[in-house]
Amino acid sequence: MTSATLWYESDERIFAAHHQPAMLIDMLRSRDICSHKILRGTGLFYEDLLAGQVLISENQGLALVANAGKLSNEPEISFRWGSSWWPGHYGAPSALLGNAGCLRDALDALSNHRVQLSPWAVPHIQTDDRYCYVYWLTLSEASASPFLIEAAMSALASYSRWMSGERSPWRFGFAYSRPTYDEQYTVNLGDQLAFDLGVNVMFIERQWIDKPWSRGSETARQAAWRESLLLTDRAKVSLAEHVYQLLLRHVQEPVSLPDVADMLAMSSATLKRKLGKQGCRFQQLQDQARLQMSLYLLHVRGWNNEQVAAHLNFNDSTNFRRAFKRWVGVTPSDARSRVSLFEPLIG
Repeated sequence: MTSATLWYESDERIFAAHHQPAMLIDMLRSRDICSHKILRGTGLFYEDLLAGQVLISENQGLALVANAGKLSNEPEISFRWGSSWWPGHYGAPSALLGNAGCLRDALDALSNHRVQLSPWAVPHIQTDDRYCYVYWLTLSEASASPFLIEAAMSALASYSRWMSGERSPWRFGFAYSRPTYDEQYTVNLGDQLAFDLGVNVMFIERQWIDKPWSRGSETARQAAWRESLLLTDRAKVSLAEHVYQLLLRHVQEPVSLPDVADMLAMSSATLKRKLGKQGCRFQQLQDQARLQMSLYLLHVRGWNNEQVAAHLNFNDSTNFRRAFKRWVGVTPSDARSRVSLFEPLIG
């Protein structure tokens, strides 16, 4: 596989409009919101979706999500939309989810088939010796909408509850401030919530990821896995996500835009233009990668500012403190004191 096939661009039509987009459109239409308002600015027509063959781009999908956030006066719609995502009717990827024997199987399917299963909410899954974390990456301004994050977190929480037959003890952290309709968060996600965290993440104790699910079927899952190998786009990520993954792998190094452009065999100007088309900047992606690592080291590993600064190649802890405040709006010490959700993890 050449490097050019590893990612898709924001105007590339690869997402099925009759899957998650159609469900959202129907939810809005059931509330007497006309289709032309729902589809405004997307370049789509409702009649086209009925054929079941239309593919849309990331830009079109995010425009639809933005419309939904503006048009809906009912805060629960985002949560209800997310809870209807999975297993879904998306062929082999849905069969993998529907027959997963445990959470680990499900997260593997989600990671390998994100294009079909989670079109615009990008999951980044990380496991250490105590916890499993699912970061929902917001790599552009459009994808940072609370509407989309609410849907994504509700999707995984609702699905894992259905498959396991019990409410899994997920904890949730959000990059944004607590919304006025926070009761919907409690109803749909539970009371283990933290806001103003800087990243959107849900995590669970590691022992839960291998706990058997009674609904799973290993034979059916294996058959679906073999069928899923025929999906040629299963390994694709957006260009912004690909750059983010590179930056996260090189988070301890002073990597520049020209460095990453060289890795991708393109000019700096081309990379900058392509990222801009996706609604993000190189510095934004680099800051987010460093923030994600900082929060993990501070809250989970319990490192101090000096240790984190050294790990991320800052000149000193003062520079790290300033950068962290620019990323999150508070200092690392303030972040520790206000995020009581993570206190049980430190030690």
